[in-house]
Amino acid sequence: MPPQVTEEVHPAPTFLFVLSGFALQLTDDELAASTAKTASEAARRYAGALFDLAKGKGELATVSADLSTLETLAAGSPELSNAMSSPAISRDDKVKALVAIAEKAGLSKTTIGFVGTMAQNGRASDLLGASAHFDTLYAAERGVKRAVARTAKDMTADQRTKLEAVLAKAVGSDVELETEVDPALVGGIQLRIGSTLIDASVATKLDRMNTAMKGA
Repeated sequence: MPPQVTEEVHPAPTFLFVLSGFALQLTDDELAASTAKTASEAARRYAGALFDLAKGKGELATVSADLSTLETLAAGSPELSNAMSSPAISRDDKVKALVAIAEKAGLSKTTIGFVGTMAQNGRASDLLGASAHFDTLYAAERGVKRAVARTAKDMTADQRTKLEAVLAKAVGSDVELETEVDPALVGGIQLRIGSTLIDASVATKLDRMNTAMKGA
């Protein structure tokens, strides 16, 4: 039976901090000027419904791993990303394509049903947002916050330790930190805690400057 979507909305975490000491300084002013993005309300509702279903079945760890696999597949496949987001593809075709991909990847029946339900309801484009919010809910269930730090260069072990400590203090709980490298950022950092993204990268600052200059 597909998960029933309720109107419950889980608030996004809030935090305020200053990082320094490793070619990165994020001040209060920069934080306020950064771009914050959250999963859509629909994605959060679907994630909440899936979380309740998986918890009732004792499949939280399995579904979490499934969604991580789905995110990895989407990141490496333009075709899959297009299948999720393109309005030119019919709902039925999206259901067939996404379910086939999920089955081929060996995902659980619960996750496959969830993917199919979202696609059939015209919410395929919210799949990754739902995955991110499910991750937040699962981390909260375990008493931790999940964070992803994306930088232009690899962080050292010392930098990672310092960042984890600062984030843990900021959010008031243990933090599980993942790091990613994106040379296009030029410098600075993108931080995602749960479903909230704080973009304080140099690339984004330059984009904002260019936009402002064009509008002058």
